[in-house]
Amino acid sequence: MVRNTSGDTGFPVNAQGFVAGLVSERTALKSICRLLQVEQDALVQAQADRVAELADEKAIQLDALSRLADQRNRHLTAQGLSGNAEGIEIWLSRNPELASTAKKAWFELMAVAETARQLNQDNGLLIESKLQQNRQKLAALQSSGASPDGVYHSNGRLGTLRSARSFSQA
Repeated sequence: MVRNTSGDTGFPVNAQGFVAGLVSERTALKSICRLLQVEQDALVQAQADRVAELADEKAIQLDALSRLADQRNRHLTAQGLSGNAEGIEIWLSRNPELASTAKKAWFELMAVAETARQLNQDNGLLIESKLQQNRQKLAALQSSGASPDGVYHSNGRLGTLRSARSFSQA
């Protein structure tokens, strides 16, 4: 039996609303996947400013997705179910009139979640690779410039300052 409210919270529990929430969650996750792809392109093209610009939008979209997932979990909890795949399966069996639509939305949501996970992992690897390259470049610069007299000349090469007369001799 499907309850109409979740008890203490007053959160409306409606089977059609639950399915609509799954569809909204899938749509939000697809949007995040598109953003992760844009981020990946910016990482590949070494557009650090663009990556930084995307961070705020990514945070906003992740927050919205989190709220949708919380809504899904509250609905399942109100039904006495766990907020995992097992809870979804039981919910589907209790709501056969919506099972087809809900199952499709759920499986699509899981597929998009896997895509998002992979994109995020790939972006993390790209970031780590760029950081490693920067660390190596910095180490090379630091080791070649160990002399306190080291300066870069107009040709871009590191050299030492030539001894000039001291100011007292000028």
